[in-house]
Amino acid sequence: MGVNDSDSEELTSSTSKMNLTMLQTIFVKTEPDLVIDSYEEAKGSGRGDNYTAALFRLSLKGHTRANDGKKKLRWERTVICKRLPDCKIKREAFKSEALFRNEVEFYNTIMPEFVTFQKRKCNNTTTGGQIFRAVPQCYLAQDDLIMLEDLQVRGFSMPDRQAGLGMEQMRATLTELSKFHAVSLAYRKQHPSEFSKLKAKVYEGVFSRANAEWYKNYYDILTRNAIEMVTQAIPEKVEYLDKLEGFLSDCFGNMVELVNEESKLSVICHGDCWTNNILYKYDDKGCISETCFVDFQLIRYGSLALDLAYLIYCCTDASLRKENLQNWLRIYQQQLVKSLKLLGSFHDICTDEADLWLQINGEFKRYARFGLGTAMDMLPISTCSSEEAPDLYASGSDSAATPPELNVPPNELCRKKMTDIVLELVDGGML
Repeated sequence: MGVNDSDSEELTSSTSKMNLTMLQTIFVKTEPDLVIDSYEEAKGSGRGDNYTAALFRLSLKGHTRANDGKKKLRWERTVICKRLPDCKIKREAFKSEALFRNEVEFYNTIMPEFVTFQKRKCNNTTTGGQIFRAVPQCYLAQDDLIMLEDLQVRGFSMPDRQAGLGMEQMRATLTELSKFHAVSLAYRKQHPSEFSKLKAKVYEGVFSRANAEWYKNYYDILTRNAIEMVTQAIPEKVEYLDKLEGFLSDCFGNMVELVNEESKLSVICHGDCWTNNILYKYDDKGCISETCFVDFQLIRYGSLALDLAYLIYCCTDASLRKENLQNWLRIYQQQLVKSLKLLGSFHDICTDEADLWLQINGEFKRYARFGLGTAMDMLPISTCSSEEAPDLYASGSDSAATPPELNVPPNELCRKKMTDIVLELVDGGML
């Protein structure tokens, strides 16, 4: 779809109306001499990549004027637009409107406050005034539309969700995740009243007691599938199956309990740390030079170990975890030490580095089973082919009385990954 300046046609959407005047208003704030002449729209994601919002890529074309005021200079930019699904049943089924507000609050309130805090604390350090900056530039965030920089333009790419994350990707991700958590921890300690206001803006999108009845059938299906997969894989290991069934007898209730616990290490979590929400930029030697997180719709307040468990158990293979789990936690802990010291809150959180290491290990052991609960949901999606993935853009009926049934049949890879998680958690005394 192309749009030109003469007709000022609006981009068709049931939730957002976008035209050249709106786009001009957004970008003229930072580029006052800019005139946007046209834009074109294309899909911004494929099947299996995104479920709670619709992504579109806008290619903008315009011009600015040279210093003499006569010659036109060509201007082009590509941006990602994220908006509520046009289909009403999708919005209702995924509770998209409430989740969308989470991300709007993140870009409009939480991240700007964190940026200001970091600049006050770190302005004279080599960080350039900001420890955590691994988010895309946001041009606009409102109730039905978020407009972000297109990270592909800067060379970022998304990992293969079926392959999961490798060693270098995990190191880069844990480093940035630790920085994000450190800012939250330090801000919470130094500005408790202001942090409480930020926390109040965060909506627990899934694991709240109010959602128990809504998600009952959905989690009954996930529970049944998980038990069947593990039973088929290790039918003789009765003690493992008993512990799995014990946790899954009230899976949703157990997850609600975990996310609602207050901890000394409670932070504003990303909430959805899986492969599709982490992008990497590589240098000429093929090494990761930059990492960026996207999709903050599931932000929550809870133990930092919730993000760790989600990332580790939903995005890595058992063979990597067996050799590297403690090393990963150490990478995370070492970066947390550096960041907390720069922010001036190291001794607010712990007595020394050994104390912080014990705290992180203790939290991870306590919350590791959260990774099992999220893996039941994420592994079928992350291991299936694009053809098997649910189609966000497919039409639906006009209302939703129940949450979505993604109808992704468990595959052999999913079965193995789920079984490996259960074996690890039981053997490690975490389930």
